[in-house]
Amino acid sequence: MTTQWKFLGKYILQGKIHCQTGLHIGGNTEGFEIGGMDNPVVVNPLNDQPYIPGSSLKGKLRHLLEWNLGKIEKKNPDKENETYGPHFCGKCEACRIFGPANNEADVREMAGPTRLSVRDSFLTSKSVTELPQWLGEGIFTEAKTENAIDRVTAVANPRPIERVPAGAEFDFTVIFDVYREEDRALLKHLFTAMAMLEDSALGGGGSRGHGVIAFKELKAEWRSVEYYRNGTSAKPVSVIEKKAMKQIVSDFKVEDWKV
Repeated sequence: MTTQWKFLGKYILQGKIHCQTGLHIGGNTEGFEIGGMDNPVVVNPLNDQPYIPGSSLKGKLRHLLEWNLGKIEKKNPDKENETYGPHFCGKCEACRIFGPANNEADVREMAGPTRLSVRDSFLTSKSVTELPQWLGEGIFTEAKTENAIDRVTAVANPRPIERVPAGAEFDFTVIFDVYREEDRALLKHLFTAMAMLEDSALGGGGSRGHGVIAFKELKAEWRSVEYYRNGTSAKPVSVIEKKAMKQIVSDFKVEDWKV
């Protein structure tokens, strides 16, 4: 029997991603100039400003939530090179929030529509102004040199890596669709993944200190189906304001989100 889904509305969650350390999300290395950076960050081709792709943020949040839920599965268990990968159950919170990552009709029907959309995050207007003042006209990134040490000879092999410097900030927006009343409870799992990300890393080089971020100046609003049909006003969800992410998780009550 086909499950009935009914669109009820959207939560719009916005805020800033503050770089606690330098951030490296790799870009295209094709066609780089001789003497140029061979580990560049991804940039907007229209203005050469770095940004955080929505796919990078969404993928990291899913990865962390799957580990939190114990849903990372062993792959090729009978082979010498055993690896780990995502699951495709269609039933758990990760599948319902991020999508089931499976094209089987029964799995997709069980999970229902993907609840979460993550937009690309661009530099705040303040960072667009301040970064060139610190780094030089038209410059928004820094070059950090790291050394790979040969374990036998102890010879250093320097390698430059481009980073968005610590202190830079990006505006972010995530959109959470609600199709059933019980979907509101899934928000706590999203916030849990965001809290975990603050104690993990975004982008590459996390084990070497890159990519430590914090979510700041959070705000949320509810846009019901009537907002789109009849122009009804959006309703702010004030419970999220002026709180750190971990406090949002610990204080979470579904009733607070039924505005």
